[in-house]
Amino acid sequence: MSFKRACVGLLGIVLSMVLLAYLFRLPLTSWYLTPMLSKNGAELHCIDWSLTRKLDLNIEKLCLTYQGQQIELAGIIANKKQVSISRANLIISNQSNNQQPDTSQTEFKKLALVLPEQRPLISIEQLDVVSPFTQNPVRLAIQEKRLNHFTISRDLNADVVISNYEVKANITFDEQVAERFVTLPTSSHFTTQSQIKFDGITVAIESSINASYQHAVGECDLGFASEGQLSAKYQLNQQHLYADLSALQNQLSANRDCLNTIADQQHQSFVEAQLPLTWQLHIEKPVSVEDKNLSAPIIKLQAIEGQSEVTVSNTSLSLLDPLTSLNSQVSIDFNSKDIDELKFNAHLHEENVSADFQLSVDSLPAFLDFQAGGALTEGVGVKGKLNIDELFTSPTAKLNTNIRVKNALISGAQIADFSSAINAEYNAQQHLVVNANSKVKSLTYDDINAAKISNELTLSTDLSVGELFADIDAKTTAAKLSTAELSLNKLSVVSKALQSRALQATHHVFADGFEALVSHNMSEVAHPFELVIPEQAVSKLNPIVAQFEPLATVTDGVVSGNIKGDVNLQQAQGRVQISKFSALYNDYLANDFAVNLNGTFNSGQLNIAATKFTLNELRAGAVVKNIQGLLQVTANQPCAANLTGQVMGGAFVVNKFCPLSDSQTATVKFENIDASKLVTLDAESGISLSGRLAGTLPVVINKQGIEVKQGQLVNQGDGKLLITNNAGFEAVKAQQQELSTTLSLLENLDIKKLRSSVNLKPDGWLHLGVNLEGYNEAQQQAVNFNYNHEENVFTLLRALRLSDEITQKVEKEYAKKGSNDG
Repeated sequence: MSFKRACVGLLGIVLSMVLLAYLFRLPLTSWYLTPMLSKNGAELHCIDWSLTRKLDLNIEKLCLTYQGQQIELAGIIANKKQVSISRANLIISNQSNNQQPDTSQTEFKKLALVLPEQRPLISIEQLDVVSPFTQNPVRLAIQEKRLNHFTISRDLNADVVISNYEVKANITFDEQVAERFVTLPTSSHFTTQSQIKFDGITVAIESSINASYQHAVGECDLGFASEGQLSAKYQLNQQHLYADLSALQNQLSANRDCLNTIADQQHQSFVEAQLPLTWQLHIEKPVSVEDKNLSAPIIKLQAIEGQSEVTVSNTSLSLLDPLTSLNSQVSIDFNSKDIDELKFNAHLHEENVSADFQLSVDSLPAFLDFQAGGALTEGVGVKGKLNIDELFTSPTAKLNTNIRVKNALISGAQIADFSSAINAEYNAQQHLVVNANSKVKSLTYDDINAAKISNELTLSTDLSVGELFADIDAKTTAAKLSTAELSLNKLSVVSKALQSRALQATHHVFADGFEALVSHNMSEVAHPFELVIPEQAVSKLNPIVAQFEPLATVTDGVVSGNIKGDVNLQQAQGRVQISKFSALYNDYLANDFAVNLNGTFNSGQLNIAATKFTLNELRAGAVVKNIQGLLQVTANQPCAANLTGQVMGGAFVVNKFCPLSDSQTATVKFENIDASKLVTLDAESGISLSGRLAGTLPVVINKQGIEVKQGQLVNQGDGKLLITNNAGFEAVKAQQQELSTTLSLLENLDIKKLRSSVNLKPDGWLHLGVNLEGYNEAQQQAVNFNYNHEENVFTLLRALRLSDEITQKVEKEYAKKGSNDG
């Protein structure tokens, strides 16, 4: 009886203790689990559990924090066969801004899981994962249908298998699943099936990918498509990523409508003919990342049509500082319908770039003003080298380029054998200096031809000031420049220019030794210029003068001038001064001409104010001295007025003469002319005439030539005619016996009145109608004599010039001097 009581008492005590333990289960559980969880980096925040009638464990709520991640479980029913969780929340925090543990000191080991052969199967009806990496919570359902084999469904579909040495997962992912978490670009589609394996040290991924993306810009559709297999491995201890993308087929494409964004039809056709619209991207060898260093052995971009290819090889960079650590080699090999070859090879070493390039084309696009190749030539060739240092910090660069064109057409100018060497240098202070040396064998533009042209150009500018300011120095030479009317030799132009808001330039021009200085200032609204002709010998113009008048030679004189105006407005004004000018024309000699011209040019018309000129001497058979008059140009029409001078011992006046007028009449008046010089006969002829003459000659000048109509000569005071021992005169008297007495009266005649009509035809024939009234003192007889005479005056003047020995000597002297000066 006592034993029975003892057993009942002991049982009561045990039941009491169990009851007390159950009543205080929550604090006891917290007291027991907290230290244990803390050792593993977990923190218990809440727990509420009880037992069901079937003695199943019912956990109403369980809250844990593990390495900053919050886990909440609710509605847990656990027994020997099944652990069912009705709801679970996992909140993943972004600790990127917090101090991270030094994972480099963590040694990961191969998995060696001790998995129980028997345990309850786990199922989670709803797991919500909240993280900063997705816009919306990820909702999952997890079901373990057999031991260590989990099926994940709802927002993500996957199968996960856990073994002692490996965790393996098969995941299916597409755009519909992705759109639950992030916003995807419109018209993007993809499907991936991935197998992920983890052995504790290495994560290995094998994926099958089918992806496409279309982007529309107006009517232009740009597309990217990728299909194939991808494999990758990540080694945790060495932090080494290895990705093999060689089995992926990647294609970039654009549709034909993309070319419609180019407005000009010619430009559009050219681009369509050159640029393939479909390209393939190949990553032929595995890409790896180790210790934050990325390396990609070879990547190729190939055109579907043709053989054009872009190759990027031996690429390496640090992910911490990708730009300054980039090392790579880039090679472009491109050809098309019109581009024979485009080669570009570049080596990038950190911030330094060295490259060489080569381009050869048969012809340039027809829409360019600059055309080369085609039926004209072998084509265009360009070669060069480029070096850039400190590309991303303080860049400096050097460019060396050689350009060769056999034949070219630029804005109507045809060029043969063009070559140019260009050297450009850009320093850290943003100063750019360009030197270009160019040569052209020949250039033809309309009727302009130039041969052996060379140009040296230096351009320097400071790009740091925000506006373009450039200093330009250039020297251009040409062995010959010719047109249908003019040819220049030894042409040289030395130019200095400043490009700022407007172009300010000065050109020092030399042609056949003649010098001129041109300065101009070209802007959008105006183009003022100034032409300065420094004082120099006019004889330097002989090579030019000879082309217009081969019989003309400048022997002496100086010229200077200054002209200012505006090219856009076609206006100019200025002065030209000529002094001590002497010249020969065939047998004519002009000596010591001087004039100071002041004029304006406006709307295509030249006007020069009436200006006095002087000419000391003109020898044209007769010697004319002290010529002076007024020179004037009105609306491009030059005229000389009030011409005066001295000739044959007398004086003459010409009212007006316009050399370019098609038809005009100039009135020439003579006075006090020495008759003995006007009638120039052989000294041995025995005939002499003395006295003074005056006259008026209306000279008509038109397209038919020069005429004198109804000119008149009269005597001024008495004169005298003497005929002695003239064989011709004696023969006339012998033949004309009836006139012998009358003719003898002329042998010693005092002339009281002389009147003569003068008419000159354009062919040079001069007709004189002479009426002579006088008195023969010896025979005490008055004389009234009429005489008609015809002679070719051009032939006579030629004879007179040749008979002037003094003139001939002067001409020879000046001709010799002119030849030496020229």
